Amino acid sequence: MAYTWEPKWEVFEVDVEGIKFRTCRDKITGLIACPICIHAASKCLGEKAPSTYTYENSFFYTIEDLLKHMKGYHLLGLKKRVTKLVEKLREEE
Repeated sequence: MAYTWEPKWEVFEVDVEGIKFRTCRDKITGLIACPICIHAASKCLGEKAPSTYTYENSFFYTIEDLLKHMKGYHLLGLKKRVTKLVEKLREEE
């Protein structure tokens, strides 16, 4: 039984109903990584990792599950931040 998992990442392109992006997929397990949570640009797309990035581990078996995660987790958080910013700007006026 293994206590660790060392993924062998490959570039994986998602193209579903007009949504297109690249992320990482493990060659062995087929798990698809959330490109935002693991910072796919630095894990498998060849870019440098930001020094202040907080990594999370979010992996999915299907593209549909990945998209649900991104819509529910990342877009909801962005919507909350935009709402707070709008409220702050209104207060300053």
